Amino acid sequence: MDKKQAWIQLVREKSAHYLNLGDGGFDEKMRAHLIACDYEEQTVTYAFTTQRWQINEKGGIHGGAIAGMFDTAFGVVANFTAGENEATTTDMTVSFLRGVEYGMELHLKVYIVKAGRSLIRQRAELTDASTGKLLATASGSWMPL
Repeated sequence: MDKKQAWIQLVREKSAHYLNLGDGGFDEKMRAHLIACDYEEQTVTYAFTTQRWQINEKGGIHGGAIAGMFDTAFGVVANFTAGENEATTTDMTVSFLRGVEYGMELHLKVYIVKAGRSLIRQRAELTDASTGKLLATASGSWMPL
């Protein structure tokens, strides 16, 4: 198996593992699933379906739930990028560009900016799956443990 095939297999295996731990935890409740990955671009894309528990007082999706989507996706990618170790969030910044409504299907594309030994830098874009409109962006760092 070449390096590209090994990377794609790792993305699939680790995504399935971390998003389906069976522990009832936060990442599992986000109900994300892998939809694409690109070795050359070093990107991984997950789909999220908005859920009733994520709504705010106006009926849209709460900003904290959106930030949680980013942290879930970033965390999975950082964990397989870290190699044998797992990784933890050290900082994350989210920019909200448009409202996210209940019932929307979302795509969250993570870009691995730099995979160092002491820090993993990532950025991501959240889009409406049906229109492709950009809804939010985020960036941050993860530290391999």
